[in-house]
Amino acid sequence: MIFDEILSSVKDEIAATLNMKKDDIADGALLVGGLGAESIDFIDLTFRLEKRFQLEIPEGELFESDAHPAVTLTVIAVAEYIFNKLAVES
Repeated sequence: MIFDEILSSVKDEIAATLNMKKDDIADGALLVGGLGAESIDFIDLTFRLEKRFQLEIPEGELFESDAHPAVTLTVIAVAEYIFNKLAVES
């Protein structure tokens, strides 16, 4: 899967989680400050991403780690995480 497809799919899942239009989600948007995501949304989004990409995201690895504190996490950072995780698992 190429990066642009992953980014598009991540935006689909963020849009579904946050009840917004995909077109309103910028690549660099902050999930918390920019898109209004809350902690409960991260649980839903994690489930959606795991199902969509058929991978496991360990608790705290993406949304609450030192590398990805939730308050500074962007849409593109989520896509990069998925891209790298899929590359390692293939």
